[in-house]
Amino acid sequence: MNGILNDKLPLEKILRELYTAQQCSFFMEDAMDKIMNRYSLSEKYAIELVKLLIEKKLISSKSFLQATFLRPMNIHWFPIVLSAKAIKLLKENSADS
Repeated sequence: MNGILNDKLPLEKILRELYTAQQCSFFMEDAMDKIMNRYSLSEKYAIELVKLLIEKKLISSKSFLQATFLRPMNIHWFPIVLSAKAIKLLKENSADS
């Protein structure tokens, strides 16, 4: 997955887009669908992406049952909440630019 992620979309760009979508969405369940549509991500790719972000502790998923959303037809409504680690990473990288 890391190779696919680096080839198709850089992780930082995805995090930035998720952060923006999270801020612009009234419901946290709308952010993932926006990203999937914007980048034409398949459900399989989106599921792998979310698993990677959870593994790297860049999105928080403690307040809901992950297995409910990590499957086809449900990944669109995965509630995106960037972790403090992800937000810190984005702020550090924007300060470097």
